[in-house]
Amino acid sequence: MARNFPPDFLWGAAASAYQTEGATETDGRGPSVWDAYAKVPGNIVNGDTADVSCDHYHRYPEDIALMRGLGVKAFRLSTAWPRIFPEGKGQVNQLGVDFYDRLIDLMLHEGIEPWICLHHWDMPVPIEEAGGWRSRETAKIFGDYVAEVIRRFGDRVKRFAPINEPNVIPWVAYNLGRHAPGKQSYDACLQAIHNLNLAHGKTVTAVRAEAPDAEIGNIVSLGPVRPHYDDAAHEEARIFGDCMWRRVMVDPLWLGKYPEPIAEKIEPLIQPGDMEEISQKLDFFGLNHYNPVFVAPNPNATLGYSEVMPPSGMGPLTDVNWLVDPGAFLEQIRDTSDRYGKPVIYITENGASYPDMLRPDRTVVDPQRISYFNQYLGALLDAIDEGHDIRGYFAWSLMDNFEWGRGYSKRFGLVYVDYPTLQRIPKASYHWLKGVIAKNAL
Repeated sequence: MARNFPPDFLWGAAASAYQTEGATETDGRGPSVWDAYAKVPGNIVNGDTADVSCDHYHRYPEDIALMRGLGVKAFRLSTAWPRIFPEGKGQVNQLGVDFYDRLIDLMLHEGIEPWICLHHWDMPVPIEEAGGWRSRETAKIFGDYVAEVIRRFGDRVKRFAPINEPNVIPWVAYNLGRHAPGKQSYDACLQAIHNLNLAHGKTVTAVRAEAPDAEIGNIVSLGPVRPHYDDAAHEEARIFGDCMWRRVMVDPLWLGKYPEPIAEKIEPLIQPGDMEEISQKLDFFGLNHYNPVFVAPNPNATLGYSEVMPPSGMGPLTDVNWLVDPGAFLEQIRDTSDRYGKPVIYITENGASYPDMLRPDRTVVDPQRISYFNQYLGALLDAIDEGHDIRGYFAWSLMDNFEWGRGYSKRFGLVYVDYPTLQRIPKASYHWLKGVIAKNAL
């Protein structure tokens, strides 16, 4: 028996500038930290770079046609900071602005609402060289960049988010050193936490000033944090891991304070007025979810613990070794809704990587991804039935793309990208989700 989504439920897809646009040296774009990081041997699987990627910069009309064919009414994109400000600040690159003007206008013409995330990890190199997220000044510079973007596009774009998954940046870029800029420093991790939150606050300030009729919300990747083993040491790691992964980039925004046990360590970084700016009212909560996180104590790690593989036998894994656990999705929605006062929630990313193969007839059949979406959308309907205010769902991702440190070795797309030719080939999961969207029912 079919289960219906609410009549006004918003269906969307998502992608980011750095992962799809390519054209890294085209039309005045400046270098980003990921351009620099990808050039260091060993940082990216197979030595891949995003120099071409999906070439969305030149092929965006084709990609918008795929959005329309899927039936989505919204697309979550990001603006590339170094494409608009090649030096991170100062002179605006008009050619970069022109690209986003063309992209936004065509999306709207095709009946697709653009949702703009203002930063998806591609910080301009000059800003990183001046301190990056370790520097409080970066939050101010980011606010200036945001104000310019809102002035340029706020007449047409009505949904904004400051930073994609800001919790990933301290955790992976400044703790594990596996994302750009590849640091491993406890102090830098703490500095990045507060300065990212401050940048969020300055974004809210800019949006309210420049586009008062627009909506703004956060976008954060969350999942239950679980101990790898059931003992006191692993439980201690879980408590601290839960704080660092799920709370430090969310509690300040929605509750106006940092969580224990990290609050006293960040307190010296807080200046008068910071928490008031950080905790300004938001219009929605953007929840990205993929998997529960398992942690174990590790005295050699920057933060004293590490993320580890799920215990063997817990269930099926995706191609990036993430546990398929729709119950964890429901658990996370409940936690978000209950802890933060029943906010309006949009699922701003959800999806899975599997080893898709292009068949001789140029089709891609991906039953594992279809099963994944079926299970997770079922859990989403369970959450709606429980009364949680979930207004929409954005699949990650519209198409295969540059998957950060994994390069092109992993595929999350509904659309297969044949990288040698850049041909786009909708997978079986694309057609399956198209049917769900058309019926607005599972």
